[in-house]
Amino acid sequence: MKKWISFIVALIIIIIGFLVLKPIISDNYYKKGLVYTDSLKFNIATDYYRKALNFNKKNTQAILKRAQAYYQLEMEQEALSDFNKLLELDSDNYEGYFGRALLFIQKNEFDNALKDLNGAIKINNENPEVNYFLAYVKSNLKEFDSALEYLNSAILLDSTYAEAYYQRGIVRASLGNLEGSVKDFNKSLELDKDNLDAYQRRVKYRIDKDDYNGAIADYDAIIELDADNQDAYYQRGYFKLQIRDFDGAIIDFNKSIGINPNDAKSYKKMGNAKAALKMFNEALLDYDKAINLNSFDSEPFYRKGMVYMRKSEHVKALINFNSAIKLKSDYVEAYYMRGVARAMQQKYEESIRDFSLAIKFNNNFPDAYLGRAVSLGVLNNHTEALLDYNRYISKVKDNGSAYLNRGISKINLNDSDGGCADFKKALELGVKKAEEMLKIYCNSNNN
Repeated sequence: MKKWISFIVALIIIIIGFLVLKPIISDNYYKKGLVYTDSLKFNIATDYYRKALNFNKKNTQAILKRAQAYYQLEMEQEALSDFNKLLELDSDNYEGYFGRALLFIQKNEFDNALKDLNGAIKINNENPEVNYFLAYVKSNLKEFDSALEYLNSAILLDSTYAEAYYQRGIVRASLGNLEGSVKDFNKSLELDKDNLDAYQRRVKYRIDKDDYNGAIADYDAIIELDADNQDAYYQRGYFKLQIRDFDGAIIDFNKSIGINPNDAKSYKKMGNAKAALKMFNEALLDYDKAINLNSFDSEPFYRKGMVYMRKSEHVKALINFNSAIKLKSDYVEAYYMRGVARAMQQKYEESIRDFSLAIKFNNNFPDAYLGRAVSLGVLNNHTEALLDYNRYISKVKDNGSAYLNRGISKINLNDSDGGCADFKKALELGVKKAEEMLKIYCNSNNN
């Protein structure tokens, strides 16, 4: 009997000891988990947190750290389960609300994220990160005014918070404050020169201001940070085209193609640069490569047509303008240039049809009115020609040749005074032939 009593007493002591030791064992496993978390070995860390919880299911620190480790491992369901358990045990756990909010943001569940961030900020409103993520969520919910307030608070709490300046730049742009936006991107880059997105966002502002040199400088910085950024080379080449740095543009388009040999648009734009340098045969080869890579793009055909026009090969030009129009039935510029090519081949009636189609798709295209007027005049249809000259000159007042040709139509319509007035204006604008017309038709008016 005494033996049984001794056994029971010993068992009770062991049980009591075990119960006393359980929290200590749990804490030891938890601390080992922290070591692996600090070493970014999250898989191993989760094993130790699991062991810690085997000995103490209410070890909230272990639950939190395991949830955060699962988050790093992109194990969303496991992380969510742990955050839920944590907040059931401790409804005032700031890190629990904040961590679960980040998980919801990652899953694009912005309404749920907003609830948790509001819970976190009630517990601690002095953390700039919570204000930042509240702004991020509000931005995604299109509540930009509210987002701006939270970002102002984040920056007030931490004036060196580069991401907050960057996000505020996005919000200000969304609210139409482009100058404020670029100031924020500038500040963000001052604090973090490696923020590629900030450079790319700032480029949009520079484009709005036609600051192409500034855009090029931003792409210089992007390429310095990311030497294999194919789009950055393409964009920098594009802006070099705008400032007529054709050699520089060709270098960039070649870089772009070196990274992505199937980039049709780089071949197309490189063709434009070479055409501008009168490297016509090389430009044609680039356009052909662009067409081979994307046969549905009408622009390379149009550009080929323009090159053939400059080479005075009008038949080849027509073939390519036809191809461009076949792909894009409202291609105003292609109709206009086809009209020019046909006029040069003395196919004036066909040219008039093309100029009329260009006007149909864009009735604010002065050159199409001028082209049609010239062809109408050649066909002695001076009444209609005069109407088109009037439309053109109402928009373009410094083209001496247009006044000369309108004067000829007026003379043919027996309007000597009007014709002579136009010849005088043409002469004022530097058209030497107008002097001859004045002598022939306007002797009495030219004394």
